[in-house]
Amino acid sequence: MQKDYWFKDGLKFSCQGCGKCCKGPGGYVWLNDEEALGFADKLNITKEQFYKKFIRLAYGKLSLIDNMQGDCIFMNDDGKCKHYEQRPQQCRTFPWWPEILVDKETWDSNLYNCPGIGIGRLFSQEEIIKELEDQ
Repeated sequence: MQKDYWFKDGLKFSCQGCGKCCKGPGGYVWLNDEEALGFADKLNITKEQFYKKFIRLAYGKLSLIDNMQGDCIFMNDDGKCKHYEQRPQQCRTFPWWPEILVDKETWDSNLYNCPGIGIGRLFSQEEIIKELEDQ
């Protein structure tokens, strides 16, 4: 039996490439050991070097460090991700996060942080639930 979600008719979203989701003030970009290893390989450094240069421990979990402006360390000056194809699961699943999908008001209020919310392709309830389950 499927739960009735407030987004049963689906939700529209289209990434606008603005990078607002990656900008400070400081936050946490969570990643796992496998994702860290992928970054290290891409950067052609050891995992240990990657951890030392790009990782902080927060609440017992791995997080990318921020740059001097409090943005993601891998954000370019133009607001684009330097390593978009390698981005962690947290980044890949935005905006399908439980804290954003609490209710319609919360979803709508995130438009300030993401101009792609509410426009573009209509994602079905099933697609959204799958994204939530994959986190």
